[in-house]
Amino acid sequence: MQRSESWVAAVLARQDGVIARQQVLKTGMTAGQIRHRLETGRWLVVHPSVYRSADHRFTPASRIRSAGLWGGENGMLSGIAAAWWWGLPVKEPDDVEIVIPRNEHRRSRPGARIVRRDVLPVDRAWLRATAVTSLALSVFVTSAQLGPDGPALLDRALQTKLTMSELRACYYRNIGIAGSKAAGDLVRAAADRAAAASERLFLGLLKSAGITGWRVNHQWDASDRRTIDVAFVWELLAIEIDGWAWHHTPERFQADRNKQNDLTDIGWTVLRFTWFDLTQRPDEVIRRVRAHLARAKRR
Repeated sequence: MQRSESWVAAVLARQDGVIARQQVLKTGMTAGQIRHRLETGRWLVVHPSVYRSADHRFTPASRIRSAGLWGGENGMLSGIAAAWWWGLPVKEPDDVEIVIPRNEHRRSRPGARIVRRDVLPVDRAWLRATAVTSLALSVFVTSAQLGPDGPALLDRALQTKLTMSELRACYYRNIGIAGSKAAGDLVRAAADRAAAASERLFLGLLKSAGITGWRVNHQWDASDRRTIDVAFVWELLAIEIDGWAWHHTPERFQADRNKQNDLTDIGWTVLRFTWFDLTQRPDEVIRRVRAHLARAKRR
């Protein structure tokens, strides 16, 4: 009995104060002993056959882990919950997504949403004593689920945790799953190292707004081989499209700032827009361009 108590205490400490019934029984503890802990309030039911210790603080990690335990031996954290578990900058979800094999019949319940999908071994991971989809699959699925906020998550993951080759391989392995088209569009945009996709998007915004008179890749000084992404030459308005942050090496970042300073020194106004500006705030982008053009005409 003392050994069982010690093992259970160790599991609770390792698992944010939550434990599954099957784990408890494997230590040698009986169903009657589990019932006694529930009746005396030492343990509380979180999900069917998943308990939390009243001695531990119930944290976001406890809540997400308990849903994962309820998902069973073949279940794993997926989507936003998985991204959160990997330490990516997302808000913890209200409903924890659990992916289980297609042939299992567990149903969603309050706080835990079941998704039936067969996951390849390469897209499975074990992180902090919890089954979770791989980093690449977690980012891939979550970027689609977040909608307008998806590009920011994908960009951050590529800056800090994930390579483009890993993400691209995951995409090809999982074509056809829910959200794969939207996520695939983001993967292709992020892979465009020349920022051409961002520039095409910006030019499309200008055309839709009826703004004319711009030049693309304008060389402002015959003796200088550097160019402005989009230039309104008469108005001395230079617009630089930064695209995805994960492409920006320290050397490129410094070169871009040097160019901006040089343009400012000779009288140009410089506006910088990112992929996120273009996709999430297009109206604000056009408003800024119009305002600067109007100001130039009054000079």
